[in-house]
Amino acid sequence: MKIRVMVVDDEPMAREELIRMIEDDGDFTVTDQASGGDEALRKLKQKPDLDAVFLDIEMPGLNGLEVAGRLADWPDPPLVAFATAYHQHALEAFEANAVDYILKPYDPARVRKALDKIKTRASDRRASRGRLASLEQDLVQKGLVKKLAGHRRNAKERIVIQPEEVFYFHAKYAEVTARLADQELIINATLKDLLNGLDPGRFAQTHKAYVVNIDRIEKVSPMFSGNFEITLKSPLPEKIPLSRRYARTLKTLLGSW
Repeated sequence: MKIRVMVVDDEPMAREELIRMIEDDGDFTVTDQASGGDEALRKLKQKPDLDAVFLDIEMPGLNGLEVAGRLADWPDPPLVAFATAYHQHALEAFEANAVDYILKPYDPARVRKALDKIKTRASDRRASRGRLASLEQDLVQKGLVKKLAGHRRNAKERIVIQPEEVFYFHAKYAEVTARLADQELIINATLKDLLNGLDPGRFAQTHKAYVVNIDRIEKVSPMFSGNFEITLKSPLPEKIPLSRRYARTLKTLLGSW
């Protein structure tokens, strides 16, 4: 039986070129294609028996990384190979957590290598789930993710977050949450991971358990022993601790107070 594949790319010519290269290998058949991440997810839900999907990274709507993040919640996701123009640090993360990656413009020999890897893993699709779940955290650690994915407690659905929407991140026990204006979401990353990936001109650590969006700060008030208290802007006028250890860095970012 042939290995069933979907190709996802918003560029029709690139999509057709990749389909041709895949079908040059007689062990594969491209059973479907999509021009974006949203369309790909809809079709993948209708065809849970697909063995593998080639995902372009940069697409309007849901991009390839976001699609992979959604697939990580599936009990038996297809194998994923990324098509990308990212630099070497990103490729290390893709290589560790995806079945393979191919660079644009497509090289037939490199595509054949990716197909060979899919052949060796096609019978063990369940292993794909763990790799996909690790991908986002690896990319955050390398400072390459401009969006984050979180989830509500006891819910499997992932919600894509724009970092600028976050008022603060809070670590409690082994869990990190992102506080938005209207909800709190659990993030699969440590505060250290987040600081490595977030804009250092916008986010700052204020306490061992807090990272705050400085654009959301209303005022800073002195407390005792050189510590401070941050009041956030409406609609979330909460109080966040600012310890003496982190005060100097925040002063630099704010100019002064």
